[in-house]
Amino acid sequence: MADQLEQIRQYANLFLDDGEELVAAMTASPRGRNTAMAAGGVGSMIGYKMVQGQVNKAGAAGLRVESQMAIVLTGRRLLTVKVGYTLGGTINDVKGVLSAISLGEVDAIEAKRFGLGGVLIVTPRGGQPIKLECQVGRARQFAEAFARTVSASRAA
Repeated sequence: MADQLEQIRQYANLFLDDGEELVAAMTASPRGRNTAMAAGGVGSMIGYKMVQGQVNKAGAAGLRVESQMAIVLTGRRLLTVKVGYTLGGTINDVKGVLSAISLGEVDAIEAKRFGLGGVLIVTPRGGQPIKLECQVGRARQFAEAFARTVSASRAA
């Protein structure tokens, strides 16, 4: 995650509020995107339906999720940002903020292994869990960073 955090940090600072710093960042896509891209036929339709469900849940919570995005944690907010990639997969741009909510609007963030990858589950206050596909190691680090950040802010 450190590599992606540093890659995103280079470009995301333009979109942060004064005094706000990145705590964690990673790329992710709505759950079902990999199925939609790889399955073909009926499997592709099922994958796109799964993606649309996650997009709708996120929208109800004030978040916008889509392909080629990163999820960013600061000491105050959870953001989704549109990112650009090189052919080698390195993040070379943050094109803009898709959405942002305060950390007080997030009940939990957890990581789970799913097949060969991982799922980051963002549970908004009073909303349905939003599932994002990602690398499981990065998801675990992101969830741990969220837990530390929330604990520190409650203690202060």
